Amino acid sequence: MKRKFMLCILICFTLTCSCNKSSNNTTKSDVKSPNAVEFLSPYTGENVSKKSYCNYPFFVIVENSKASRPQSGLIDADIVFETMAEGGIPRFMALYHKNLSKQIGPVRSARPYFLDIASQFKLPFAHCGYSEEAKNLIEKNSLPTLNEFLYGSYYWRDKSRKNEHSLYTSSENLSKLIEEKKLISPVQSSLKFDKNYWTSSTLNTAKKVHIKVNKYYNTSYTFKDNIYYKSMDSVECKDLDTQKKITTHNIVIQLTNIKLQKDKVHIDIQLTGEGDCYILSNGKFIKGKWIRKNSSSPTLVYDKDNKEIPLNLGNTWWHILDKNTSLFIE
Repeated sequence: MKRKFMLCILICFTLTCSCNKSSNNTTKSDVKSPNAVEFLSPYTGENVSKKSYCNYPFFVIVENSKASRPQSGLIDADIVFETMAEGGIPRFMALYHKNLSKQIGPVRSARPYFLDIASQFKLPFAHCGYSEEAKNLIEKNSLPTLNEFLYGSYYWRDKSRKNEHSLYTSSENLSKLIEEKKLISPVQSSLKFDKNYWTSSTLNTAKKVHIKVNKYYNTSYTFKDNIYYKSMDSVECKDLDTQKKITTHNIVIQLTNIKLQKDKVHIDIQLTGEGDCYILSNGKFIKGKWIRKNSSSPTLVYDKDNKEIPLNLGNTWWHILDKNTSLFIE
């Protein structure tokens, strides 16, 4: 514990300095003392406590079949990436840092594009198994896997659910595993935040958004009480354990090419290059473009004048969709 505490202090001190250099992109909190230190989350843009800032960040791959709903812990994630998997139903890649979640899952297997998302943030990722392609990438590149196949004691099964939908973990368990395996990652990201940007009267209205992914799945958001409430297949999303409704401050819709592989089962998702995107927050939206130069670069979003679009303060749901997906914003 002493070693973890000292390492945590070192990480916090070093990274706080770098975050504060760019703090003009966020809304600062009132500083009560000239010696007060401000901890800014690079994943939500918010002021957080020193304790929260020193949490180890990580990803978890979470299932989204109907049998897996409602899920546990998505409500605690800073960012949730939602993109396609086999069978026409998306999966989630949830990034945890600010909040500690007592139960996360159901945990499912990795795919190459999930590894690609995790690599943009340089974070370890929790999963249960993988496709052959993902397995090869993990082994070839020595990626920071938290695979249940290797570290089963850090996961558990909920015997009330069918076996394939029953695997869970927690922030506490994964933090212990990350420390044990020396997979501690810097608290950093390329995301930009600006609360004031989303108060502009020149932005288009976005009170509702409906995404019809395919005949098997659709998802939507409704803006009320200054936040977006998520639904899936016309059912409002709730956390299994707390029964709290799932909400988000930001919605990113990244449009790209998603194609079936030759086996007609697995899919390829284009995550480099560029394409259209929509950013929604505070009941408004802007259409822009996403750009990712190569596999070592982050994904950045720009407006029509090639200025980077900042997110609002708070959590984000980030959809990666085929460019032919039916999308309605009103």
